Amino acid sequence: MSVVRVGIVDDHEVVREGMRAVASGASEIELVAAAPTATDLLVALGRNLHDPSSADLGKLKRDCDVVLLDLSLQDRSRPSENVDILQRAGIKVLIFSIGENPGLIREALKAGALGLVRKSEPLEHALAEAKNIADGRAVVTKELAAAIDGDPEFSRASLSPREQETLRLYASGFAQVQVARRMGIKQSAVKTNIDRIREKYARVGRPAPTKIDLRIRAIEDGLVDSMEDTQSAQRYL
Repeated sequence: MSVVRVGIVDDHEVVREGMRAVASGASEIELVAAAPTATDLLVALGRNLHDPSSADLGKLKRDCDVVLLDLSLQDRSRPSENVDILQRAGIKVLIFSIGENPGLIREALKAGALGLVRKSEPLEHALAEAKNIADGRAVVTKELAAAIDGDPEFSRASLSPREQETLRLYASGFAQVQVARRMGIKQSAVKTNIDRIREKYARVGRPAPTKIDLRIRAIEDGLVDSMEDTQSAQRYL
């Protein structure tokens, strides 16, 4: 059984301590850090603030899979800034909010946050959703849907050209090793691209956990012809 390492950024100590207490009784969750700001959390994880993916001088770097991030903090930091620095540390971000401000939610989502969980839900639910994020599953709520619906740009997954080419080949029926060969890259890079593609689609409320789902998304976005590309790929199988 894999343990998901979770952090929380919330400027209310009672919330942080409540999360710590709940996490202590969860066999699949380890709360590795709790702090009032994103930078304080990275310091607690032993990270260099100029390069959050690296250890700070003389510090032991601690790993963290997902951070539950409050959007309205007393240090007046922007959600996009906090999401960005946490992502640069290699940490996935799950919005932890009362959900009353769609603008802040959209800002965090555009920066790369992967879902939202409401503070009004039991803390056990927040930790369960953090595990879903760590496992690559989408976390969609009505508040998240409302924020997305309020901004038409969110219907687009904003895939990079390399991600689009990866999706086009993979959704056309090629195996990852064949995609790698045709693109001239390592198979591990193909897997990384596919993971990022899935995260981007999940972030805009269009989850694609399976290869069939990815093919549907590719057809919807005009990257794949519904019949021709599959028949082309089959010639190489």
